[in-house]
Amino acid sequence: MESSLSEWRDVPDLSVVARERTALSTIADAIAAASIGKGLRVAVSCPSTHRALVDYLAQALHARGRICRCLPGEPDPDDGSGLLPERQEEGRTVVVIVSGLAMETDRGVRHVNISVTAGIPTQDSGDVSHQGTSEPTSSTVGEPDIVLDYRDPHGPLIRYMAPHLSPDSQR
Repeated sequence: MESSLSEWRDVPDLSVVARERTALSTIADAIAAASIGKGLRVAVSCPSTHRALVDYLAQALHARGRICRCLPGEPDPDDGSGLLPERQEEGRTVVVIVSGLAMETDRGVRHVNISVTAGIPTQDSGDVSHQGTSEPTSSTVGEPDIVLDYRDPHGPLIRYMAPHLSPDSQR
């Protein structure tokens, strides 16, 4: 049986798939550790072409003991935990992953904002790997806690992870 070269071009590079799984696993580990004993609300802002990664992240959280469900739609800008309007560009989707009980006050809920970049870099996207925050959680100001960058040809990179999600802050 003869296969055409064009069929092989459509097969994803397995190293790229492995790198994506590693990045999502790292993100899921950090979120699961930071949300022990709390409810969870993860807002993922991503290009519409990358919506499947939200399902993969929900599956990874489920594998870590967090029963999750995905809710499509925009985060509520009045609750202070949604992404800033300038991060909600055209062609982007916001999907919210929730787990556990959400209380009316949301004091017992860990809010995590993830921004996914893809395509051609823009002048304002820049390298955000050295951004920081003096607050224990940056979600109160709507900035992303995690930036996952798909612009690298070898697969996605975690460009930024907020200090409150790092393994050292969990001790």
